[in-house]
Amino acid sequence: MKRLYLLLILLGLAFSIMAQERQIVQGYCKDKNGKAIENVSVYAHDSLLVSVTDEQGRFTYGHAKAGEKLRFAHMVYEPTYYTIREKDINGKNLTVRMKTKSHELLEVQVTANAPHIAFDNPVMTVIDYTLRDDGIYLIAYRRRNSTLLHLSFDMDTLHEMKISSRYKYLTKDAFGDIYAINDYQASLVGFMELENGKKLLMNFYHSMSRKEFYDKFAAIVAASDSIFVTGQRHFFNTGLGYYRHLYGSDEEPKLLHYIEDDEAAGSIRWHNGHYEVQPEFIEPVYAPIYAIDNKFYIFAYIDHETVVFDAAGNELERHPLTFHEYRKWNGKIEPDHRWKRKMLVDQARKEFYTFFVNDGIYTLKRIDLKTGTATSVMDLSGYPFAQNMRIHDGVLYFIYPTGINHRKALYQVRID
Repeated sequence: MKRLYLLLILLGLAFSIMAQERQIVQGYCKDKNGKAIENVSVYAHDSLLVSVTDEQGRFTYGHAKAGEKLRFAHMVYEPTYYTIREKDINGKNLTVRMKTKSHELLEVQVTANAPHIAFDNPVMTVIDYTLRDDGIYLIAYRRRNSTLLHLSFDMDTLHEMKISSRYKYLTKDAFGDIYAINDYQASLVGFMELENGKKLLMNFYHSMSRKEFYDKFAAIVAASDSIFVTGQRHFFNTGLGYYRHLYGSDEEPKLLHYIEDDEAAGSIRWHNGHYEVQPEFIEPVYAPIYAIDNKFYIFAYIDHETVVFDAAGNELERHPLTFHEYRKWNGKIEPDHRWKRKMLVDQARKEFYTFFVNDGIYTLKRIDLKTGTATSVMDLSGYPFAQNMRIHDGVLYFIYPTGINHRKALYQVRID
């Protein structure tokens, strides 16, 4: 009995020590108007990078101490310092306000492959766009009206259609179909085609409610000629399973691959009839899947490997995946906080890219599939708020303000 009592005391002390060690500071970076600031680098001890803010301006520092000073850096905002207080530890309400620098944008060096406007209309602003092998699909807004454009990659207008100004987004599903989406519905973009394959009369050929669209297609993440793949998250986002489905078959879906964050799952425990978990401190497993030429590529960053499958879902090969981490002076492997957990795919060249951000400056890197490393190919130092970045056939596209009448244009830059 005494041994059992002693064991319970030791377990209690262990949990107490673990709780003391896990001192988390979570907060948000915002400008003077309360708008979230993405890609702010957060430093401890002035030079140790500990976090980078996400799209909501949120940062998390997992080894905080009261009295420790944090530095917040971004190329567009003045450096900001904040001293952690006792009430900030394990709190959620910390907000750091940052002031805009007097010079908002750095001077852009003019080079042969500098970003330049690809599509710009003096009276229109670009709302959204997507890419497909047959060209660029783009929504542009003018006064009270919107237009859906189908452009060639040489920026020739192939098709044009007036649409409601409610349409704000374009998306391409796993099967390559393009939908225009507003707050209420999703509409399939299609054409009348001649026998020779020539496209005529772009129009909306099918519409469904926005909810029905996401219920039907959101889970489908990739497809080949033989199967389509769905993704499902498990156990408070600490696990991610990909499942293969045969077309036209009643057969139950089979597990293609499963990735689990053991460290995050281990921090969730059963207590007093329920799980004790703080979801805001758990990043969902990031393991994107892509289909290229009837092959599936799963980038399992937690497992440090890329897994390749054939069109039927049979595993072909595995490659190391290491560029997202670095080795410290003591030999310990740590995640690189500059990595944005974001990937881009050039379907035309079958190449994979990712982004690193340092003080608000995006650096595009090309991933070497065989070695799992990544090499810098360009930076966007003069374009800190570039939006909707996509790549096709060695060209990077993004939306960016023109500086005239608050309009936005489609920019492009050749990567190599």
